[in-house]
Amino acid sequence: MAEQKSYRWLSAGAVVALALAAFVALVALRHAADDHTRATDVKARADETMRRIEAQVDQLENEAGAK
Repeated sequence: MAEQKSYRWLSAGAVVALALAAFVALVALRHAADDHTRATDVKARADETMRRIEAQVDQLENEAGAK
């Protein structure tokens, strides 16, 4: 009977280890998704800034050409 009990604890430990591994994987995936979202947001802001700068340059060129 002692062997049955020790196997039971071993199985319980394996289940706990698997649950912990799944939790760590979930946290890692969520963190990676947050990083991707932040990187995408930075790219969108940089693109918008470039469009504004190009519009200002076009406006300045048009004003300089009109003088």
